[in-house]
Amino acid sequence: MLYWLPRACALAFAGLLIGFGLVPHTATGVAHTLLVIALGLALLSLTLHVFPPERH
Repeated sequence: MLYWLPRACALAFAGLLIGFGLVPHTATGVAHTLLVIALGLALLSLTLHVFPPERH
């Protein structure tokens, strides 16, 4: 369960940003913001795969 906690928090944070209108109102701006969030989650997954927390 703890493995999914950072992803769930990041997705909730993205939802709050979009919900409160803190991202640009254009489709391009929203797409760019979601792309950056998705890339951040991918880097987090890669980091946890390369350096699993139970080994270090």
